[in-house]
Amino acid sequence: MSDLSRLAVVVVSYGDPALLERHTTQVAAALRPARIVVVDNHSTDANRDTVRQACDREGWTGVFPGTNTGFGAGCNLGAAAALAEGAEVLLFLNPDATIDAESAVRLVAAVEAEPLLLAGPTVLDPDGEVASAGLDLDLETGAMRPWRRRSEHPGAETLPWVTGACFAVTRELWERLSGFDERYFLYWEDVDLCARVQALGGRVAVIDGATAIHSGGGTQRAEGSRAKSPAYYYFNIRNRALFARTWLSQERERAWRRGAFGAAYEIFMRGGRRQLLHPVRPISAVVRGLRDGRRDRPVRVLASARELRATTNPYIVQLVETLGQRDDTEVVLFGFARAIAGRYDVFHVHWPELLLTSARTPLRRLARRLLTTAFILRLRLTRTPVVRTWHNLVRPDGLSRWDHRLLDALERRTRHVIRLTDQTAPPLDVPTSTIVHAHYRDWFEPVLVPVEPVERRVLYFGLIKPYKGVEQLLEAVADSPEADLDVRLVGSPSDPALADQVRAAAAADARISADLTYADDATLAAEIAAATLVVLPYKAMHNSGALLLALSLDTPVLAPDNEVNRRLAEEVGEGWLHLFEGTITIEDLERALKAVAASPPDGRPDLSAREWPESAALHAAVFRASLYP
Repeated sequence: MSDLSRLAVVVVSYGDPALLERHTTQVAAALRPARIVVVDNHSTDANRDTVRQACDREGWTGVFPGTNTGFGAGCNLGAAAALAEGAEVLLFLNPDATIDAESAVRLVAAVEAEPLLLAGPTVLDPDGEVASAGLDLDLETGAMRPWRRRSEHPGAETLPWVTGACFAVTRELWERLSGFDERYFLYWEDVDLCARVQALGGRVAVIDGATAIHSGGGTQRAEGSRAKSPAYYYFNIRNRALFARTWLSQERERAWRRGAFGAAYEIFMRGGRRQLLHPVRPISAVVRGLRDGRRDRPVRVLASARELRATTNPYIVQLVETLGQRDDTEVVLFGFARAIAGRYDVFHVHWPELLLTSARTPLRRLARRLLTTAFILRLRLTRTPVVRTWHNLVRPDGLSRWDHRLLDALERRTRHVIRLTDQTAPPLDVPTSTIVHAHYRDWFEPVLVPVEPVERRVLYFGLIKPYKGVEQLLEAVADSPEADLDVRLVGSPSDPALADQVRAAAAADARISADLTYADDATLAAEIAAATLVVLPYKAMHNSGALLLALSLDTPVLAPDNEVNRRLAEEVGEGWLHLFEGTITIEDLERALKAVAASPPDGRPDLSAREWPESAALHAAVFRASLYP
């Protein structure tokens, strides 16, 4: 008997986590000591919490991408985690499927004996009827037929494949395949995988005596219902054409195109006639699937940034530039002419109020409002989705009623929200993905020069605004004249009164110095390197690019105590992030300075989970998903 300790079962979960309770727990018990790897393709926060709890309780490896990456990409993530833990055989299994130990052993033995074999079981429905025992794809017509009907079509050129609901491969084969093709997102990725197995000299087979039970549609429809989701129709129709473009000759692809409407009708009718009582969403999905199946171009994203200048937030610049290095995404910068009349698939916005408030004169603000009204009308008429990265929990003060109405209209067009931490709770009832803020190390690398740290220097940097607590920091220092400190402030105040307050504090206290002008990258990097401690005395903090910037330049930080920062402190490692409660005090400063002096943190902060290529990949997945029904 094969050793199941070499096996990892990879399950991609989406939607109802009760499927894991009903099915995966049975598999885990039957296949011990095989590893279980569960990838949660984020649907809701509540579902994710349930999956985390199940993984913790059952001892499974959990993989939690920030967004719904699609089935193929989810499998790739799960396989990577399983192989990193030492698995030599991978068994991919749907969350609404089960397999017994004897069948799993047969699959493992088959692929170990033939390393380039992709092996599947006979898949049964819950009533014991054969749902799939291998299928042939007719390369002339695109029709699917069970293997048992091969004798009815002698001489037909076909591609044999087995369902992705349950199959096994060796580490060697999976690494040679480089996993699923993530362009498919959902459906047909298993057909493509089987095509690639055979293209590199491998084989696809259904193993005698191995069976799995698949409830079917557990993530795409309610149990007991025949109706399919719009995503089912869209991806089956769109990906049929994608497969043809990838694998077929031009003549055969044209033949598939001629039969596209007939194939779409057949796919649509799998959901039954009752869906015609409410036909808008399913028919829209069919039409979009036919449309998108005819094109093979990157998703074109209109970014809300107008231009990338020296003063543009480096987070925005790095995101745009990293996305631009991908072949599946094209980013164009914002201009009202392009926004109203140009071609793009998705609008990605960070701070939507800047569409309205960045004009300085009343006449220009009026023009901005009129242009934004036309832009939102265009989004509505063309059904262009909006993806919003949610930075601020509330809108800024000073907006007019017209501004609020325009922002409300833009929120109604928002189809997906990106947040920088799981603790952000956007008020929109739309799919939400967590894509953590990536680091600034690469950005500042070209301007770094050796700087001698100044003993007990405490640095605040960034825009000086009322909510950032600079006044409280200055008061704490002024109330403790005996404290041996070197306090440095670098950044532009938001109003003259704040500027006067900082200048007065610096003039009255030799321990305080300030540079209230814009600091370029080289200056800022030098200021941070010279500090013993960066202090961010915010009255309230949710996400902070300044905090991550300081950590990227290997300087310890003192910041407000909240759940977001507690998690970040655990992530980056001991000694890098110190926390204070309430309003900052001199005792908070002394405690952090003493901790840094007594136990300087080792090495560099751990920012390995915040690499830009991974961030760009998750953004690209969100942009693609926003286009889907």
